[in-house]
Formats: sequence, C-alpha cells, structure tokens
Amino acid sequence: MKNKSSNPFIKWFDGHDRSDGVPAELTDEADLVAIKGARICGEHAARFFREDVAQSIRQERPGDFPPGPNGAPVYKILGLSGGGSRGSFGAGYIYGWTLTGRRPQFKLVTGVSTGAMVAPFAFLGPEYNEELLDIFTHLGARKVFRVRNFVSWLWHDSFADTQPLANLLMRYADEKALKAVAAAHARGRRLYIGTTNLDAQCQVIWNMGAIAASNHPDAPLLFRNVLLASASIPGMFPPVYFDVEARGQRYREMHVDGEVMGGVFFNGFMVDLPALRSEIIGDTEKAAVAAYVICNGKLSSNPVRVGRSLPSIIRRTIKTLNKAHERDHIYHIFSVLLQKQSDLNYLAIPDDYPLPDDKPGFDAAEMTHLFNLGAEMAASGYPWCKFPPGLENCSQHPALSY
Repeated sequence: MKNKSSNPFIKWFDGHDRSDGVPAELTDEADLVAIKGARICGEHAARFFREDVAQSIRQERPGDFPPGPNGAPVYKILGLSGGGSRGSFGAGYIYGWTLTGRRPQFKLVTGVSTGAMVAPFAFLGPEYNEELLDIFTHLGARKVFRVRNFVSWLWHDSFADTQPLANLLMRYADEKALKAVAAAHARGRRLYIGTTNLDAQCQVIWNMGAIAASNHPDAPLLFRNVLLASASIPGMFPPVYFDVEARGQRYREMHVDGEVMGGVFFNGFMVDLPALRSEIIGDTEKAAVAAYVICNGKLSSNPVRVGRSLPSIIRRTIKTLNKAHERDHIYHIFSVLLQKQSDLNYLAIPDDYPLPDDKPGFDAAEMTHLFNLGAEMAASGYPWCKFPPGLENCSQHPALSY
C-alpha cells in the first residue's frame, strides 16, 4: 500500500505541518504571552472562573441588582447564540428591548460567533443601542469578508478573508468601548466570549472584562481578535492565531468559530451565583438567577425540497447538524438551570417566519428584516419560552417546576 505521506494530493489536503502549534502534552499549560489568566478551556472553567465570579460579587455596589420578592438580588444572565447573518435577529431584539425600558442590567453576558459581536453591546447597556442599529442594519457581505481568488484557495486556509470585519471591529470595539467594559467589570459584571481551539478540540472561554481592564498595550487588539475568532466560520473565514507560551516556550494556537463547540453557553459556575453570594455575604435569603437565551435561528424543523446535487446535500446536512447542536445546548442549559432551581427564558426565530434556506450569507436586506423582526417582538412583549422544544406539555410535572 502506498505511503500516505508520499501522495501529493493527500499532502496538500492535510496541509502543512505547524511547527509552532502547542504540543498535545502542553495544551492545558498554555497561556497567553501578553495577558495572563484571561481565558481557559471550558473543561476547566468551573475551577478557573469560580473565584472570578466570587470576586464579581465582592465588587457589587448596593442597588446594582434589584432585589426579588425575598429581598435578595435576582441576577439576570444573558446568552447569545451563533447563527451567522441571522445574528441580526438577536441584535434587533436587544435593540427593541431597550426601547421598551424593560431591558435588565445583566450580571453576566455570554456570546459565541455572531452572538459574540452582539454581546459587548448587550453587556454595556442602553447607551450603546444605536451601535446595534447602525451595525446590523448596514452589515452586508462586503463589510464582513472578501472572497479570495479561486486559484488561491489551493494554498490559503479559507475561501475568504475577514479584513473588512476586522476593520469594523476596530471602529466599534475602540478605546472608549474597552474603557466602558473595564468599568462594568470593576462593578461586578462579567462578559464571557467563547471560541474554539481547533488544535485542542475545546471551547475556550475568554474573560473580556479582564482583558479590557488589564491596561496592557495589546489589550485592544486581543479584545478584537477574540471577537473575530469567535465569528470565524471554519473554511469560509481564516482562523485567528494567538501567541501563547508553556514551559518557557512560545507557540501559536489556532482558534475558529465558537459555535463549533456550542451554539450558546452557560456553565455551572455561572449559575452558582446564589451559593457563592451566601458564602461571601452570609445572606439568610438566597439570591436567584434568571437566565435569558436568544437563539439566532429556528429550533423547529424548516422543511424544504433539497436539490439533488452534492453542494445542496452537504449544505443542508451542515445546517441540520447545526440545528441539532443548538437544540442540544438548550436542553443542556435547561438541565443545569433545573438543578440550580433557576429560571430559563429563551427565544428563537418564530416558526412562521419565512426564513429562506438557500439565501446567501450576510444578505443585507434579509439581515435588516431579521433585525426588525427581533425589535418588533421585543416591543410587542413576545413571550419567552420556559421549556425546551418538546417539553412544553411537561411543564406541570413536579420534577420540571422551578
């Protein structure tokens, strides 16, 4: 049998060896060269971030988080999913929610992929509402990527480059925005963004407030690169590389779209807020957590006639896998919240919205329609779902009551 490495096609398909990649045995030890302790692999998040969440409670000021019926704070946390250009739906909902005057101040915000682009504005509050409108109603394909020359696909790591998106991030994730994130972090609020470390096959959670508050000269670039990495669709957009070190040696990690590891995320440590607060402050009444999840897509089936061609079948299969992936994460979040007796509230694009399955990505007109849909749903008081798809009829079961 012919040796695999001697086949030139296989060698091209496998790509060039990355001598600067982190060795497998050092994966858990690698940390950023510039700013230490600002991120961790999701598998180790509970241990790593528990103290960060505890510190966020110590940083709170009276009145920052309104009390519930028992007099203890109700912590509102928000998770924003991926969804490519459909992230404009979530941006529109946040925008419309702000206009109603009922949008809460979130203790904690998480985001992946396109949700990572919305998350900083959702975190910062109403004063950044117009930025959401400006970005997501004018964000056509040309402001996100440039398709490479067909021939150059043979030696590049993506079909397109994302310099336009990097330029957009430079404009909006500027020094003023980073100072605002750092100030919110200092008052006990947290912004976490997820990327996928493709080398290690793990979700990496980034503490964006810690990055912004570091005062390191590389902080603005790192902040923007995390957002860019979280939205870097593998194959379509190039990976983002981060300089790290382990045992005195320097390496580079390859990071791609955060949605690869999860459409939306809440980890157990995030809903441990009431227990941690009792430990630190000694409350006789426990605080509560209310979790809000915005899914930038439909969780229900979206039947279409699939074309009898290889591209149509592959495209439809990937979309179906992504839908199943996101539904799985809603079930996971529900189970975590159920164990902690916390409240789930989630929204997705309604079943009756005519979401075209074959529309090209980042179509400006479609993004504006989705933004307006989200804003109108917020304005009309569209009800949040309390149970994952398929469990709605089980809501009266004692085991499923909060």
